[in-house]
Amino acid sequence: MRAPAAKCGSEAWVMVLTEYPEAYVVIRLSPEDEVPSWATRGRFTSITRTPEELSVICPEHSIPTTQSAERGWYLLGCDGPFSFDTVGILAELTAVLSKANISLLAIATYDTDYILTRDQTAARAALKNAGHEIVFRGSSEGTPPKE
Repeated sequence: MRAPAAKCGSEAWVMVLTEYPEAYVVIRLSPEDEVPSWATRGRFTSITRTPEELSVICPEHSIPTTQSAERGWYLLGCDGPFSFDTVGILAELTAVLSKANISLLAIATYDTDYILTRDQTAARAALKNAGHEIVFRGSSEGTPPKE
């Protein structure tokens, strides 16, 4: 079942999340830096420029070994697209993970929302225990990653 179109209120709803098996990195570059060519490789990349930084999230295997980065993040994507007036998607996911003491990084795109966590196993368990469904994408699509 997809999230309700407008708001979830007290209604119980189930999110379908896609888990991507590869590890991701979060990198902070100078705001005036060019986007590195390695940053755009892989199935998921997020690039955000602010006055304070150029932030890159990309697969860990894409970056040079000498690149300073926050490594070991795992990606979950909400099964969208969602209407822009949909309320409560990230609130639901962050509440579940917060109760399990799991930190996250959230990213929104035009169609959907993504979260990255460092503890893939604990995040998966917490979300499943809250009634959400997780599907897997990658070389062994449909099969959960090995613990």
